Amino acid sequence: MNLTIELIPQAWLYIAYLLLLPVLYLIYSTFPGEWFKKNYNIFFAIGLFLMVMWYMKAGVHAGMVYHYLGATLLTLMFGWQLAIVGIMIQVLILVMMGILEWQTFAVNVFLMGVIPVIITSFILFLVERIENNHFIIYFFAGAFINAAVTVAVSVYLTSMLMVIGDAYSYNYITYEYTPYIFLMIYPEAFLTGLVMIIMIVNFPQWVRSFDDNK
Repeated sequence: MNLTIELIPQAWLYIAYLLLLPVLYLIYSTFPGEWFKKNYNIFFAIGLFLMVMWYMKAGVHAGMVYHYLGATLLTLMFGWQLAIVGIMIQVLILVMMGILEWQTFAVNVFLMGVIPVIITSFILFLVERIENNHFIIYFFAGAFINAAVTVAVSVYLTSMLMVIGDAYSYNYITYEYTPYIFLMIYPEAFLTGLVMIIMIVNFPQWVRSFDDNK
C-alpha cells in the first residue's frame, strides 16, 4: 500500500498536497485538545505499536506491499482527527527512513489515512444508527467487521489508483495484487478487534468511540 514516486503521476502529487491543506485545517479547528492532554501517552503507545506492525510487511513489487493498516483502530480509539494525525506520523517515519519519498507523503496519507478514516467513520455512523447501545454490535460490527471492510476497500482503491496512473495494467493488478486482499482482511480485523476488546474491558476511558455508560 506504500506508493513510491514512480507509481504516481507527478500532477497527482501536487493535487494531494493541495487537498491535504483543508484536511489539516479541519483537524486543527476540531482538534480534541483537552482529551489529548490527558491521554497523549496512550496515543503514542498505540503509535509505537503501529510502527512495529507497519515494519512487519510483505510485498512482491513496488507499491504492492501488505501490512497492518490500523486506521480503524486509531479512529475508534481517538477519533478521526487523531487517527489522521497518527497515520501522518507513521508515513513521516517512512519518509525519514528513506522507504518513501517526501513527494509522496500527501498521497500516502490520503490512501492509508484519510480515506480509511472516512470509511471507518461512515461504518461506525451506520452501526450507531442501527444499534448504539449494544456491546456485541459495537464490537463485531463497529470494530471487527469495520476493520475488515476498511482495509479491503482501501487496498482496492490503491490498486485501482496504480492502474489509472499506468503503473500496472488492470489484468496484472487483478492477478498479482487484489486477490490477496482476502489474506489481509482477517489479520486486520483480528488485531483491531483484539486491541479494542482489551481496551474496552480494561480501559474504556481511553476509547473515544465507546460510551461505558451505554
